[in-house]
Amino acid sequence: MRNNLFMGVAVAALMIPGAAYAQSTGSTEFGEDDIVVTASTARGVEGIVIPDSPKARQILTNDIINRSVPGNTVLDALNIIPGVNFTQSDPFGSAGGNVRIRGFDGNRVSLTWDGFPLNDTGNYAVYSNQTLDPEVIQEVNVNLGATDIDSPTASAAGGTINYKTITPSDKFGAMLVGSAGQNDFMRIFGMVQTGELTSFGTKALASASMARNDKFKGPGRNEKEQYNVSIYQPLGSNGDFLRLSGHFNKNRNNFYRNPGVNDLRTLFGATRIPAAAAATPANPIDLSDFNHAQQDIINNFENDAICARPVRGPGAQNDGAGAAAACSNFYAVRINPTNTGNVRFNSRFTLTDKLLLTTDAAYQYVLANGGGSTTLAENSARARGGTPGAPGVDFNGDGDYLDTVRFFTPNNTNTNRITGTASLIYDINDQNRVRIAYTYERGHHRQTGEWGYLTQTGLPESVFGGRGDARPVLTADGYQIQQRNRLSIALLNQISGEYVGKFLNDALTVQIGVRAPFFKRQLENRCFTEARGSGFAYCTSETFPASQIIAPGGLVPSSGPTPYYAPFKKTYNYNAVLPSAGLMYKFSDSVNVFASYAKGFSAPRTDNLYRSPFVDVQPEKTDSFDLGVRMTNSRVQAQATAWYITYKNRIVTSYDFDQGISLDRNVGKVDSYGVDATVTVKPTDWASITAFGSYIHAELKDNVLLSGSGATSVFAPTKGKRVTETPEWQVGGRALIKAGPVDLGTTVKWVDKRFATDVNDVVAPAYMLVDLDARLKLSDFGLEKTYLQLNVKNLFNEFYFGNISTQINAAANPNFSVGYPRTVLGSVHVEF
Repeated sequence: MRNNLFMGVAVAALMIPGAAYAQSTGSTEFGEDDIVVTASTARGVEGIVIPDSPKARQILTNDIINRSVPGNTVLDALNIIPGVNFTQSDPFGSAGGNVRIRGFDGNRVSLTWDGFPLNDTGNYAVYSNQTLDPEVIQEVNVNLGATDIDSPTASAAGGTINYKTITPSDKFGAMLVGSAGQNDFMRIFGMVQTGELTSFGTKALASASMARNDKFKGPGRNEKEQYNVSIYQPLGSNGDFLRLSGHFNKNRNNFYRNPGVNDLRTLFGATRIPAAAAATPANPIDLSDFNHAQQDIINNFENDAICARPVRGPGAQNDGAGAAAACSNFYAVRINPTNTGNVRFNSRFTLTDKLLLTTDAAYQYVLANGGGSTTLAENSARARGGTPGAPGVDFNGDGDYLDTVRFFTPNNTNTNRITGTASLIYDINDQNRVRIAYTYERGHHRQTGEWGYLTQTGLPESVFGGRGDARPVLTADGYQIQQRNRLSIALLNQISGEYVGKFLNDALTVQIGVRAPFFKRQLENRCFTEARGSGFAYCTSETFPASQIIAPGGLVPSSGPTPYYAPFKKTYNYNAVLPSAGLMYKFSDSVNVFASYAKGFSAPRTDNLYRSPFVDVQPEKTDSFDLGVRMTNSRVQAQATAWYITYKNRIVTSYDFDQGISLDRNVGKVDSYGVDATVTVKPTDWASITAFGSYIHAELKDNVLLSGSGATSVFAPTKGKRVTETPEWQVGGRALIKAGPVDLGTTVKWVDKRFATDVNDVVAPAYMLVDLDARLKLSDFGLEKTYLQLNVKNLFNEFYFGNISTQINAAANPNFSVGYPRTVLGSVHVEF
C-alpha cells in the first residue's frame, strides 16, 4: 500500500497535427514534430507551452524544470500551472508530497512516466520522491480534469500528469551537476551520452545521482540515490525505433512529525485551539496567526533524537514502555525506506504508408514501508499464540517472561508488475484517422508487516523488519508475528478506440473516443481483522471467540466486544465503458476555442475492500466538461478554461502515521466547477512574464454516515460543505530577466485557505511562497553549456502548513505538515 509505484505502459493514442497530446509511445512518436518540436521552439515561451488540443493542457519543458532545485521532484514545477497545487515536506524533493488538480487528490490523477503509470497498485497514491531526476526529463505535460482516452489505469478520474525522458543524443556528451546548501544538502549528478555507436545509429545514455540532506526540523535525514540507462535503436529514417531502458531508485528517509489539532491544543491551550466540541463550520478552529515564538514551538514538536532503552537483566524489566515510552516517537523507527526499479521496452513500426504499430512492455519492482513500532508483553496472548498454556516468549533474552518489549513493526509492500500493450493507428486519409489498442496489466501486490527487532539504541536491525534474512519475531509456537498479511492481484484488460478528423479546411478538429477497462481485484486476507474501527489485523496463531467472528454477509455490531473478519478470499470485478469527445475550432493560427467531455472511473482501493469484504463497494464515476479559449504564438502562450465536474461515491483517504495505515471514508456525491487561466508573454528577447490564476468550487452534496443504520443512523453535517484541502483561489506568476551572462527569475504563488475536515470545522490559513533562481553563464569563457545556479526556496521565510491529513471533523484530529523555511543552495552545472 505505502510507497508502491504502479508501473505499466500506456495504450497508444491517436493524434493528428494539433490534436491532443496523449501519453503512449504511438502518440508521443506520431505527434513529436507537431507538438514537441514545433510548440517547444517556435511557439513555447521560456519552457511554457500550451498545445492546440480539444482538451485543457499545458506542457513544461526542461528549460523551466531545470531552473528549480536540482534533484527536486518534477511535480514541484507544476505549481505554475493553474488549477494544480503541489505541497511537499522539504525543499529538496526527497521527503514526499501531495498533488491536487482541480480538487482531485493524487489518488485520482494518473501520474505516468513515458506513458507508464506510477500510481500505487493498491490505493493509487502518488509518491513524488520517487520520480525521475529532472536532468533526464525532457518535458512534463498536464491534462487538467479529464483523463486521456489511452490511460491504462483503474483510477484516473482527475486528469493526467506525464513526464517524458530525453532521447539519447546523436553526439557524445557528458553532464555533471554538483549542489550544496542549507540543512547539509549535498547532491551529485552525472550523465554520459554515447552518441551514435554504430553505422546504423545505436545510441545510449547512463546517469547516476546521490543526494542527502538533514531534516529542516527535528533529528534524521533523507538520502536518495538513482540510476538510469537507456539504449535507443532507430529503424530506418521514418521514425521507427526500438528502445530499452532501466531505472533504479533507493530512498532512506526519516519522517517529519506532523502536529495534529490535539497536539496544537496541548501546546497552546484551549484558548488558542478550542476543544473539538466547540468547533463549528460557522466558527471553525482557525490555525492562522501563530507568532514567532509559537512557530518555534511547533517546529520543535518533532520525533525524539534518543531512545533510552534499559539494560537487560533478570526481573521485571520494561524494555519498551515506561522508561522507554518515548521510543514510540524515536526518529529511527519513523522511516520510509523504498527500493524501486523497472525495465521498459518501447517500439514503433511502420507497417504500410497508412498503418502504424506500437508495442510496449514493462516490469516494475517495489519494496517499501512506512516504519512504525509496537510494544508487546512477553506473556501476552499474542506472544503465546496457538499455545495459550505457554508462559510466553523471552524476547529480550533476560531469562524471564515479565517484560514489555518494543519492536520495529513496518507495513511492507512488495509489488511485481508486468504490462504489455499493442496499438494500431490507421490513416483513412489526410484528414481522418482511427486507432484501436489493447492493454494487459497484472500487478502482484503483496502487503505484509513482518515484525523486527530493535538494537539497544532503538535502531531497527533491518529497515524492512523481520523480512528475508533478518531476524523474525516468533510466537511461542514459532509463528511469525506480522502487522498484516494479504495479497492483491490487480488485473486489467482494456480495449480502446478513437477517431480524429479535420473539417472546414482543417479549422475544425473533432475527436471521439471510448475506453473500456475490465478490471479485476483478487483479494486474500490471511489475518483476523477488526471489523469495526481501525481495521487492525491480528497476524498470529492466537484464536478468537467464535461469537466475535463475522460470517460472510453478516452485520457488524455497533457496540459490544470487538468483532473480527476471519481470513478470507474474494474477487471483485469492475467494468466500465468510458466515452469522451472533443472539439477545437481555429479562428487563426494563433487563436482557437475548444470544448471537451470525458467520463472517468475509479475502482475501489484495496483498503476499502479489505475493510468491507462482503459488501459491494461501488466505484467512483465522474463526468467532466471543459470549455476554453487559447492564444499561442512565439511571444504569447495564453489559455482560459471554464470547467464542471460531477462525481459519485467519492472516497477520501487519510494516512494514519501512528498505525501506518490509510483510513478511508465515503463522502458521497460531489459537484465542482471553476475557471483556470494562464498567460505568458515575452515582449523582448531578454524578459518574460507569466500570470496564472484559478477558482475552484468543490462542494459535498450528501451528509456522511458516521454510525448505525436505519432509524439509528448518525450523520455528519457535510452537505453543502467544501471539499477538504482544496483552495478556492490560487494566483501567482513568474518573471525572468536575461541580462548578458546573468539570468534572474522569481516565482510567486498565493494559495487560499484550505479546510482540513469534511464538516469544515478546521481551517488551515492561506499562504504565499516566493522562490528565486539565478544563473551566471560562463559562455564568455568558452564554456558554452556551463553555469553557476543559485536557488532560494521560500524567499521571505513564510510559515505555513503544507500537506494536510484530512479527517471528517475536528474530533478525528486532522494533522498538518509544517512547510519548509527559507532554504538557500548553489549548484555548478558542467556540460559538453
